[in-house]
Amino acid sequence: MAQTTRFSIGLPTAIDAPLATFARRAEELGFWSAWAVDHAVGEEHAEDPSLDPLHVMTHVAAVTTRLRVGVAVLILPRRNPAQLARDLATMDVLSGGRITVGVGLGGRDPAAAAFGFRTGQRATHLIEGIGALRALWSEGAANYSGELHSFTGAWLQPKPVQRPHPPIWIGARTPVALERAARLGDGWIGSGSSSLEDFVVQSRVLKEALGTAGRDAASFPVAKRVYIAVEDEASTALARLAPPLDFVYRKPGVAERVAVYGPPSLCADRLHALMESGATELVLNPMYDEFSQMEKLARVVEVLRA
Repeated sequence: MAQTTRFSIGLPTAIDAPLATFARRAEELGFWSAWAVDHAVGEEHAEDPSLDPLHVMTHVAAVTTRLRVGVAVLILPRRNPAQLARDLATMDVLSGGRITVGVGLGGRDPAAAAFGFRTGQRATHLIEGIGALRALWSEGAANYSGELHSFTGAWLQPKPVQRPHPPIWIGARTPVALERAARLGDGWIGSGSSSLEDFVVQSRVLKEALGTAGRDAASFPVAKRVYIAVEDEASTALARLAPPLDFVYRKPGVAERVAVYGPPSLCADRLHALMESGATELVLNPMYDEFSQMEKLARVVEVLRA
């Protein structure tokens, strides 16, 4: 492992979650960062009561001092890059430079047209969205020329604290998307709905693509979201994890296929395998009893750090 693996936590974003208390405790326990998720209005998962990630990130940053805050991942085809650049720059300033910006294509979105978004050219939206963000965050007035977005002499003030800009990590899983992440990203974040076996294969594709792009794989951040449940018995962990996770993805059996669950030693072994496969940050996502699960996860992390 070329980089030391960092351990982060997925944020509970339901409307009844005591988010500030959770974030403060995550910081006390030594987690590196805390991550929100993005759902577009009208999309498949929009019926789930999930708070907007930008507001969640701002709230968490305001009640902590060291904890980084991230989002996995902003659906760029559903975001105006100029407004997003301003929102994220403001957040970076207010947090003292603690944000990580995950971006991705999102799924096929039949509701997009109803809200005035283009439904095609998703890859172009992603590529140009990243380019526009970086241009607007650069020094001075910004210029950008693309098929979907073009501007000249556009000022955005204040600039982000992190220079040259906050890190942009790309969510990707197919070979074409992983090659794009290697070319354009400041890091890659693997999906929570991909298995350990998927991650191993995807990491190899990414490493090859980084070499082709002339980039140093040893210094390129590689993250993986991990749905996880720690219980004394694996059967208990799966029984508790499966209902909320299967509901999120509308796919019975997804928890058994992609999640890490069971006693602390078994969870540690599975997470260690991800570390050995190149993960430099693990975003651990409890799906029930988030506070008690976070405490258990902190003990698992102690074992891994040792």
